[in-house]
Amino acid sequence: MNKKSGIINGVIIVLSVVVLIAYIVFVDGLDNIINAFSNCRPEWLFVGVFAMGGYWYLEAHILNKGLSIFNRKLKAKYSIKNCMIGQFFNSITPSATGGQPIQAYYLNRCGIEYGFATSALLLKFISFQFSLTFVCIIVMIFKFNEYASKIQGFTALMLIGFTINTCVAIGLILIGFNKKFALVIMRFFVKVLGKLKILKDVDKKLELVSDEVEIFSKGFSTAVANKKVIIKMLLLSIVQILLFYSVNVIIALSFGIHINLSSMFHIISGAACVQMSSTFIPLPGAAGGAELSYYVIYGSVFEAGQISAAVLLWRIYTFYMPIIVGLFFSKDLFGKKFDKSFSFK
Repeated sequence: MNKKSGIINGVIIVLSVVVLIAYIVFVDGLDNIINAFSNCRPEWLFVGVFAMGGYWYLEAHILNKGLSIFNRKLKAKYSIKNCMIGQFFNSITPSATGGQPIQAYYLNRCGIEYGFATSALLLKFISFQFSLTFVCIIVMIFKFNEYASKIQGFTALMLIGFTINTCVAIGLILIGFNKKFALVIMRFFVKVLGKLKILKDVDKKLELVSDEVEIFSKGFSTAVANKKVIIKMLLLSIVQILLFYSVNVIIALSFGIHINLSSMFHIISGAACVQMSSTFIPLPGAAGGAELSYYVIYGSVFEAGQISAAVLLWRIYTFYMPIIVGLFFSKDLFGKKFDKSFSFK
């Protein structure tokens, strides 16, 4: 690793630690976090950690499914690292926009062409967006009237969130099928990575973008034709989303709250609503909006003395943990050269 790369890695680590400490001290409060842990059953807190680990494992597995279409497959250690790099940069950037470009960069460092890397990442993201939309539609069918009658402005929040997610899904499909649109996006990412000093010889890289977009376009067409893999990715994405939502069930169990099938569906439905209603918050981790949505939607699940602690635990699992674990995997991201780590089928 050269000196310049070491400086970039150091800056990222320092900034991440500063962001993390700022959230803990000024947003959530260290004392409140300690109290949240002290009032819970520790065995369930460990279950929550394993649930998040399963969520991350599925993230890595789904991406490998996408790569397999192009006869590429990352080794397990690189696949997990790539996943956590994405989790880390999504957590510290507004609207979770930083993960995919850095993941594409890392995949390329592992020997996978940018065209195939971006195709696989796009397929994974499309699978996630469509699965999220599907889950939210199911929730709205059974829970919309209940939430709309109890929560002021719920209809507007859901409409905005649903519209944003739908537009994102449509935009991703356009990138896949429209070569010119894909070229604009790829050039934009190269310029951003150049300004961040992550890529060298930006002008040379821009000249290569057209070739990579050609690979990307052909790769996406190949992927769409591979319906079996796409269906598997969609089904796995649904399981991944439900596992993420189950963290809230685990938090309720840690407080000793009795859970049956009805209450489990209610809590999972609430998690979908929290995610959908905070989609448009342009801050890292949807700070502020996500917590407010959680307070409003889960007020009927947790007692008055529990709701604040529940919000903090939820933030620890879904925001602090990805930053802390992701930072560990991202600390030597830049400047390190890899041997080709993918294997052909």
